[in-house]
Amino acid sequence: MIQSDDSELRLDRIEAIAAAAGLTIEEYLQAAVAAQARRNQRQPPGTSLYQRIQYAGGLRRLVDKLYPRVLADPSLVRYFKHLDDEHLKGLRWHMLTLLAVVTGGPSKYQGRDLHQAHAELQITGKAFDRVAWHLQRSLQELEVQDDDQQAILAAVQARRQEVVTFEES
Repeated sequence: MIQSDDSELRLDRIEAIAAAAGLTIEEYLQAAVAAQARRNQRQPPGTSLYQRIQYAGGLRRLVDKLYPRVLADPSLVRYFKHLDDEHLKGLRWHMLTLLAVVTGGPSKYQGRDLHQAHAELQITGKAFDRVAWHLQRSLQELEVQDDDQQAILAAVQARRQEVVTFEES
């Protein structure tokens, strides 16, 4: 019942604001969505990519979107099938801290050297590209600005030689 009352209060408020602006509720809501989109497109001067992606919370949402996609991909399953939940949790943590570093966050990557960590996995260029593809889709789902998506993908791509440890013939 409280939820219903709360919803009614919000609807009353929206109707009052729309009426005061001389708009229908539909026009007001369309304008509100457009205004939010414009706000999302603006980047305050001097903000880092880490700030724009909403700090560690934004990166956590990104990793939480990314890993289910990667783990469900049949072309990548061989890299993860031997891992238990604890190891997967550790991988997520390393990905989170790596993304924090590449986006200009305060984290210092404390994992093993990327090449050393991936050496025995025989990761192919195709597998790397597939994970990058899932990363891009996750960024899009989270509605990260295009410039910021490209910056994150470029930073990940810059580490390609450290991660790809197997050349396909």
